[in-house]
Amino acid sequence: MTEIQIKNLIKEYEKEYIEFMEIEKLPQYKIDFFEINVEESDAAGFASAAQAYYNTKTDEHILRICKSSEIPRYIVFHEFTHILDTEMYAKQDSWKYMALSGYTEYHAAQVELMIMLGADSIQTQDFSFTVDVEIGNSTVRNYLNSRHQLVVNMMNRTDFPRDIEALKTTVGVLYNYLGVRSICKMYAKDYTEEVDNTIIIQKLSKVLFEEINSFMVGWFNEAQVELSFVSYMKIMWPMLQSYFGKE
Repeated sequence: MTEIQIKNLIKEYEKEYIEFMEIEKLPQYKIDFFEINVEESDAAGFASAAQAYYNTKTDEHILRICKSSEIPRYIVFHEFTHILDTEMYAKQDSWKYMALSGYTEYHAAQVELMIMLGADSIQTQDFSFTVDVEIGNSTVRNYLNSRHQLVVNMMNRTDFPRDIEALKTTVGVLYNYLGVRSICKMYAKDYTEEVDNTIIIQKLSKVLFEEINSFMVGWFNEAQVELSFVSYMKIMWPMLQSYFGKE
């Protein structure tokens, strides 16, 4: 597609997102285009066809779209959720924008799975854990387990965490998994948990993992969103200290 065609598609998705989320509008955002860097995506452990960024100084939201990839609705809805969450909970606040990273990945993954299941509003109905999702001829169960395995694979890398960005990305993927799981726990009639969290516990600590594992369930109100900042920063802060040489 041309850049104009992509922009038109994104605007159609925006209208659908507003209706789906039952909101009045989405914050204004700028669309930028990029090409996936294979070396960078290999280093990160995965590639993304869309990315949302926010400049706390200029109060500008940016939606980056890969020109050479497919642009599924569920991926764009995921990024729109980042834009919406940032506007609601971290507007022009750099600390809150960083601390919001865990919750917004959780929330975006909730919305993404609902779209993959064919939901037409945020008011989800029950579904079967064995029903297929939109991608890869995969059941919800298999998709959920694959999201967990991605976290394990990223944490199991010999260079984990090679830098702050790698840590942030990996922890974001963990919160993605927790978001997908939360939808399954709430709405999958035959949900069962079938994963081994040993590697994650080794990397985070048993106490910290159990804290986020028990807290990150369901839809969050504003107070819960702000509470999520605490556990997210408990994960990030020790690593930030070690990289910047603080005691």
